[in-house]
Amino acid sequence: MAGLSGFDCDGVLTIGGISMNRAAWMVGGDEDGDGSLFELLTYVEQRGENRLLPGATGVIAYPRRRTETTHELGLIVVGEVDNTGATNADHTLGLYNNLNYLMTNVVVPVVSSTGTRAATWDPPGGATQRTANIHVTGLRKRSLSLGNQAIWQGQLLIGIPAGAFV
Repeated sequence: MAGLSGFDCDGVLTIGGISMNRAAWMVGGDEDGDGSLFELLTYVEQRGENRLLPGATGVIAYPRRRTETTHELGLIVVGEVDNTGATNADHTLGLYNNLNYLMTNVVVPVVSSTGTRAATWDPPGGATQRTANIHVTGLRKRSLSLGNQAIWQGQLLIGIPAGAFV
């Protein structure tokens, strides 16, 4: 099977109507689980502080609230196929085109009142779909291999203003 089709162990993330699990690219964690979509479930930033009372033991506890949470999701992009799964004759050019497609359609900021894109996460095994409005803040390269095996590996950087997918 060409490209990355068939890999969806973390579920499927869709950003602005574009699946992040296609034959040409896939979002998911590395062998240690770093960058996994499960981080969308297990890591949420909180804001708030307790009040310190001088001379007293402990603190006065105040509520915590979810706040903007950022994630660095693992991303792999290949040049072997295009975003429809069709084989590319030139893998390096195919990689360029796939990265350009992602930059143009997923990463470049949207012009809206919030600058966010609608995103959905379909967890594995048919678990309840989760949604959030997110900012896609960029791509960060970890490694690049050109030529016959044109592969880009790195992170998809996102921020969730509401703190979590719900």
